[in-house]
Amino acid sequence: MDRRLNLLGLTGYVFIGTAAVLIPSIMPQVNAEFTALGFTLAAIGLIFPARAAGGILGNLLAGVGSDRLGRRRLVWISALVLAISLTLTALAQAWTLFLIGFVVISAAQGSLSTGINAMIADANPNARGRALNILHAVYGAGAAVSPLVIGYFLDRGVDWRWALGGAAAIWLAYALGAWQLGGSDPARATENAPKPISYSMLRAAPLAALFAVAFIYNGVATSLLGWIALYMQESAGLTPFLAVSMISVFYAALTIGRFLCAAFAERLGYAATLLILGSGITLTYPLVLLGGNPLLVTIGVFLTGLSFSGLFPTALAYGSRLYPQQTGSVAGLLSVSMTLGAMIPPWWTGLLAAWWGLTGALAFNYLLVPPLIFLALFLGRRERQAATPALAAE
Repeated sequence: MDRRLNLLGLTGYVFIGTAAVLIPSIMPQVNAEFTALGFTLAAIGLIFPARAAGGILGNLLAGVGSDRLGRRRLVWISALVLAISLTLTALAQAWTLFLIGFVVISAAQGSLSTGINAMIADANPNARGRALNILHAVYGAGAAVSPLVIGYFLDRGVDWRWALGGAAAIWLAYALGAWQLGGSDPARATENAPKPISYSMLRAAPLAALFAVAFIYNGVATSLLGWIALYMQESAGLTPFLAVSMISVFYAALTIGRFLCAAFAERLGYAATLLILGSGITLTYPLVLLGGNPLLVTIGVFLTGLSFSGLFPTALAYGSRLYPQQTGSVAGLLSVSMTLGAMIPPWWTGLLAAWWGLTGALAFNYLLVPPLIFLALFLGRRERQAATPALAAE
């Protein structure tokens, strides 16, 4: 691959990490503004399905768009759409327009994410786990720093809408840089180019298991990140900066964990890596529920982030190995699962919080975590079965 395209992908994923934490970082201020207008937590929680609907649309279009436009062109067009939609959403006063804005924002971001994942996976056919964990580690770095910057300005009375405007400026600069980059675009119709997503692929049990892993990962993680700042303000009385810093703690751990997975996933095997991570989440997530003790919650958020770290990139590497000629389709399919995870559990978290409080709602999401262990064991058994004929042939 052209090194400039590789750099474009890594840089884009840093910024995608920044965009991903915008809503979690400003959620207390969004909640305060719209609850003052009479909206409930359940209604405000609709922002998560709105984002997810856009993400699904972007993922579905990304494969076809990459074939027809070329990957670099798709990247800069998506980045430009993202910059424009962030600007318009920052200016929106009506809640309906605000939700519609996030549909478009998430569609552009989903298109970028799927295209970049497929590009990196295709470029590293013999070390997909390492390459994709590194790619998602730089995402974590962007997501770790951004809440601290946003929280700093929120503590000083800057309106939360400026966070959207600042992100728009970043994406505009990125779009212009990608447009000016030049270099060769991958062919628009190669055997490794992303293809339209085929849900019939889910008939294969291993891919269905990976689909479930992606859903659980993003469902539980997005629910936690989406509500953690408000949760800590309500349960522990933290300032906006300290409450938002919990998101940075999570993403700092996510970044560290992904570099560790990059170093060891190929040696341990993808299924074994998923088993270790799933077991870690099962053991550490309960600490997050001790909202009255900020220290224990911080430790829980860090350890949970560490355990969540390699789930999606390792699952994507596993799927890409199963379907090496359909990397784009696999990336799009698992991204759709991620988007469904970002839509459904965060919404029901807001709904349940209106009845049980945020502690009860976050505790309910723990029910999704233990199945990760059984999914990893199943994938490990299939991995060993697939390896047996190869060993016999040797």
